[in-house]
This record gives sequence, structure tokens and C-alpha cells, in this order.
Amino acid sequence: MLPALIGISGHEVGAEEEAAIRRWQPAGFILFSRNIDSVEQVRGLTESLRKLCLHHPVIAVDQEGGRVVRTASLGLNLPSPASLARLGSVGGIVELGAVTALALRYLGVNLNFAPVLDICHDPSAANALPGRCWGDNAQDVIYASNLRRGGVQSCGKHFPGMGRALADPHFSLPVVDLDERELFKTDLLPFLALCPALSSIMSAHIMLPQIDPDYPATLSERVIRGLLRDRLGFRGVVFTDDLCMGAITAQYSPDDAAFLSLRAGCDLPLICHDPFPWLDGLASRLEGLNAYDREDSFKRVEKLSDSLCFPFPEKASLWDSCLRRAEALCRLEEDGGEKLPSSPVQKY
Repeated sequence: MLPALIGISGHEVGAEEEAAIRRWQPAGFILFSRNIDSVEQVRGLTESLRKLCLHHPVIAVDQEGGRVVRTASLGLNLPSPASLARLGSVGGIVELGAVTALALRYLGVNLNFAPVLDICHDPSAANALPGRCWGDNAQDVIYASNLRRGGVQSCGKHFPGMGRALADPHFSLPVVDLDERELFKTDLLPFLALCPALSSIMSAHIMLPQIDPDYPATLSERVIRGLLRDRLGFRGVVFTDDLCMGAITAQYSPDDAAFLSLRAGCDLPLICHDPFPWLDGLASRLEGLNAYDREDSFKRVEKLSDSLCFPFPEKASLWDSCLRRAEALCRLEEDGGEKLPSSPVQKY
């Protein structure tokens, strides 16, 4: 099994993609809007991906609500975390988690890259986060972001907190000039509180010069192994954010970045766009990793794989129920026309 999560190009697996998947056996896949056309098509796609793998693969998606909803073409939209959190409705928050999990599991998705655990320090910042955060303080984020429902695994992101970033990592590498002590006072608190219950966490593409002046957090052993593993004691799977984002590609190729992330203590790097040219390079570098670290990482990924759910049987009334419940949630939203800084995150 190749330690990587990859994207595919369209609504079905092409012949070249199928051959590469059979050869490399990636740990899993991430779906985007480009992969979603109809309910039946998505169920068929996720089933074909499972059949190509000799293991139980991660099949993930970013389904946060608001501007990060990958199922809009299926008629299923969800309110943004920011809007729902402002309402202070415990029932609405619980229902968001339940409907999200029900819909994703029906489609064959078994892991959601949510909740966002970043604190919104500036709602106008062009850092891709406005509208996606659950609050402007740690306590609100901790309270509102428990979305684990229905067997679909969740992933807290973006460690160690990207809320102070002023740049969008899809374009360039943000710098957050805080030391470890300052992070523990604010941005790390949601991760510290929730990591015992999370099966996985996603790293942030940010530079923390007071902690590691050489590598961004995603590729930093001081951040991933030192801070997340040793200081916070996290024992689950660590995903990277997409290594095809400008914050990383400005300096590293995806296979180089994937290797560095594994060396830093991540378990599953994400190569979301045109991944297949880079898989050979990644595979050839794996022998350069510490054998004990590789074994520990494999065990974490295997444990996650064993916990992944299978889709519900096909039943039109179940999907119709998801649509009705999602529509009811959207009616709770305070302002669907909220003006937010644009980011590629909402277009994938």
C-alpha cells in the first residue's frame, strides 16, 4: 500500500488511472466536484475505487458546509459553519453532522475532511477560511465542531491552526509568527481538546519561523512529530493538506513534498491534482524513511482503514430524506448572501 491519498480526474476511473491504482495501491482517494455528477454515478465511482484496492481504502471529501460543499450538483447544500454557529442552535449543529454523515455514507464516502478547527481571528482575511470556522475563540470552536456521526470518520484541520494567516495557501505560503507558548494559549486549544476523539488530523501549509525556520508545518518534524505527536500525544492518522497547493509547489515537487511530510511524521500525504506522474518518485523514496517510523505509520493507517464504514444499500427514499433535511438546515442560515473573500477551495 502506497502511503498517499490521491485525486482522480473525472466521473469514472480511466484506463490509465485504473492501471496505476492497481499497481501502486494508494491508501485512498479524495473526491472533488469534478468527480460528482449524479447519485448513481458517485456510488458507482466509489464502488469501483474500492474494488481496485486490495485493502479498504479511504474515500474522502471536503464537505464542511457553506462554500465548501462538493455535493451541490446533486442538489444537496448545507449551511456554513460560521452562520450556523452564530445561531447558537445545538440542534442545528447536531443535525448538520448527522445529515452530512448520512449523505456521504450513502454515496460511498467514508471520511470527511471536517471539522475546521481553525479560530477565525479576522473574518475578512484572504486566507481561505472566512465562513468556514466555527467561531472567533477556542471555546466556541470546541463546542460547535463535533461532527462525528453515522460512522463516517472525521478529520480536524488545519493543524496547528491557520486562523492568523493573512495569505491563501492555495497561492502562497502564509507566515504565522507565533511561538509554541503563544499557540498553546489560543490556536492549539481546539486540537488539544478534541484530538483524543479524532481519528485523524490534517496539517496546515503555514510557516512558523519561531518553531521551524526551515520547513512549513506540513513538512516540519518539529511541528508534526514534536508538537502534534509528542506534546499533544496524538496517535491517530495525520493527513497533509493538498501538496499541489501553491504554498508547497513554489518550492517542492509533489513527490519531494510527500516524502518530506512522511519523514516529518505525517502518515498520508494528499496529491489531489494529476497525481500519477509523482507516484513512482514517491515510492522510490520510501526506503529513505526510518523503518520503525514506517511500521508505526502503517499500523495507524491500518487501524483507520479497519474503522471505515461501507455505504448504505441503495434506497431512493434515504437520499430524498437527506435532501429534505439539508434544505431545512439551509433555511436556518442567517445570510446566504454573505460576501466572503474568494478562494479556490470553494471551486474544486
